[in-house]
This record gives sequence, C-alpha cells and structure tokens, in this order.
Amino acid sequence: MSPWPNPAFNLKRTMPDKKILYVDDEPQALKYFARLFEDRFDVVTAESVDAALEYLSVHADQISVVVTDQRMPEKSGVQLMEQIRFQYPNIARILLTAYSELELAIQSVNEGGAFRYLKKPLDEDEMIGTLLRAQEYHAVLDERDRLLREKLSVLHRLVVMDRIRGLATAATALEGRLNNTWQALVAYMQQSPVKQRIAMQMEEISSLNMIAIARREAEMMVRTVERILHDTVAPAAGVNSKLSLPAWLQDFVAQRQAAAQDEDVAIRLVEPLPAASLTTDAGLLTRLLEILLRRISDMQDQPTQIEIAASVQDDAVQISAKGCFGDLDSGQIASLFAAAIPLQKWPIGLDMDLLSAFMIAHHLGGTLTIEPTAPNGPGLRICVPRTPPAVHNNEIDPSWFDTVYDSLEQWENEMLDA
Repeated sequence: MSPWPNPAFNLKRTMPDKKILYVDDEPQALKYFARLFEDRFDVVTAESVDAALEYLSVHADQISVVVTDQRMPEKSGVQLMEQIRFQYPNIARILLTAYSELELAIQSVNEGGAFRYLKKPLDEDEMIGTLLRAQEYHAVLDERDRLLREKLSVLHRLVVMDRIRGLATAATALEGRLNNTWQALVAYMQQSPVKQRIAMQMEEISSLNMIAIARREAEMMVRTVERILHDTVAPAAGVNSKLSLPAWLQDFVAQRQAAAQDEDVAIRLVEPLPAASLTTDAGLLTRLLEILLRRISDMQDQPTQIEIAASVQDDAVQISAKGCFGDLDSGQIASLFAAAIPLQKWPIGLDMDLLSAFMIAHHLGGTLTIEPTAPNGPGLRICVPRTPPAVHNNEIDPSWFDTVYDSLEQWENEMLDA
C-alpha cells in the first residue's frame, strides 16, 4: 500500500517562480508527490542525493524548498540537508521519514538545519501548510539578503571612492618627484578586475564597522605612499645612463639567481637577446624588473621557472617576465591590485608594490601590462623608450578623473547585476 494519500487536483498554484525539489529513491513516491502537489506548487524531483546536488548546482536559484526522504541508499536525507545548509543556506529543508526516531529528528535539526521534520504517511493539509510556510521563510531570507546587499553596496562604494580619492591625492603629491603619476594610476585602474574584486570586498566589508574601516583605510594609504616612495624615489639613480640591453639583463639575472633558487624559482634568459642599447635611469629600471620577478614568484605554489625575454620594436624596448605555470585565475589577478582594493585578506600573500611598478614604468615614459594567460603569460610586460622622453610640466587632464571614476560606476553596475 502506498504511504501517500489520494492526489488532489483542484488546488490553486502559489509562488510559481520558485520550485519545490522532492528527493526520494522510490520512483512511485516521486510520482505520487508530484501528482499530489503539482497543481499548487511547481515540483521537480530527484531520485538520489547525488542527483539532487547535481540539479542544485545548476538551478539552486530556482528552488525555495527541498523535501527529502531520510532512508536512501548510499547517502541519507540528513546528509543531503547538511550539504544544502552550507552551499545554499536560504533553501528551506524538510525531512521525511516513515519511522519515529527522536534521535533522527534531533540530528535533522542540528546537522541539516531542518525547517520541519515530518512522518510518513503524510497528511496532505499539513504538507501544504508546511510547504507554504517554508516558501515564506525562504522569501524572507532572500529579501533579507537583498537588503543587506543594497546596504553593503552603498558602503562598498563609499570605501572604494575614499580609497581612490586617496590614491588620486597621492598621485598628485608625487608629481614633483615622479613623472606621469596620474597616467600610471589610470593605467593601473584600467587593468584591475571587477567581478572578483567586488565578491571579495563585499565579504570583507560586511565584517567590519565604519570606525575600523576608516582607521584601516588611513593606515593603508600611508603604507601605499611609503611603498611607492621606497620603490621609486629611493632606488632612482637620478641621472640617465646608456645601458647595453644584453649585458644589463645578464648581470641582473646573475645577481638574483641564488636568492631565487632559495624560493624554488629558476630565472632563465630567453636567447637570443637583441643587441640593443637604451638610455634610462638604471636604478629605476632595475627596481621595476625586481618587482615583476617578486610578483610572479609569489604566485607560484611549487618550484617553477621565470623566463625573461626582451625585444626591440621601433624606438622602444619590451621586457617580459613570464612564469612557467598555469594561467592566472581571477583571484590571483585581483590580488595584484591591493592598492586599490580595500581588503584585509588575500588568496595569496601579495603586497601593494604593483602600483609602484606602474609608477616607475610611466615615469620612464613607458607602460606596464599584465599578461594573465598563454602564450604571453602568465606574467608582466614592460615597454620603455630607448631614449628618455622630454619631461613636460604635467598638468592633470580632467578626463583622467572621468577614466578613474568611471570604474566605480562599472563596479556598481556589476554589483547590482550580481
């Protein structure tokens, strides 16, 4: 005899935009549940825990309630609810069992976070009432999260705007010591990621209070300026000198091989090197390549090799540092932009010196480009003129403000679409 009551077909459908997922290893139980409630609810079924999780991996945003039988082969209903609890916490979870077990009921609440624990055979009216309340519970959680996202979005925008305002002020103050600092900041912002940055920022911001944020932002801005000064003004030779590109690169690699090997990194020059020369600030160019090597070394999680290659195109020299490991993922790319991203934690331990690298490259009249994927990456590429450009009195172009702050609008739109 079936444990299910006779199906009813004249019930009004409610909340049609969200589905009920019913999980049971018995085909007859799946069929009867669907027939019993499909006129009132949008019901989908799965014949096992694995099938349910596979469905949720694609359609979780369409599910408001999961109803699962307890006793199934391989994995139980409580195990399914426990996994849903951590992966999709807003989905309401209802456990069904044909047995009266107090210990199981307690387990379903403690481990699976059950919304309700019901016994078979089901009472139809009780099940309908339970499903309606479960859908309402799910809707309340979704609305709560929506309001929280809106609140955090506003806070997020304020924090990022404050950070960028600080960087803009720092770039202006550094114009007396470095050339093209605003162009460097614009290039830095243009290459920074968007979606990954937002996902990480929102998690961080939600755990902080405004006083902590303000204090930390002030500290981070001081650290950023100190970092830039340490990486730019301190190593600058102050005068331009003529360098033989092959000799300079060979000497650079030779001096850093031993230290690199201690970090399980081998540095290799890609031959042939162009027989070319350039006139530049040797101290700054050396520090620029050091930063590139440091950033690539920090990204590798196992022994690797960094290839340094050089080429001459027109009146410019291109130098690339490429790691011999997989393409950079979104988290690694986001981690390069610590100066513009107000975060406490990083997926990998990076500092804020990439902004210094942009400042140096533009001070020398060149550019810096991140190459996240093959064949040119993963790595970074610099391009500097063979002869130093004329230094002009750099007035801030109003369009640069638009370029930098346009990124804020893009981040906000991405946040609203998420």
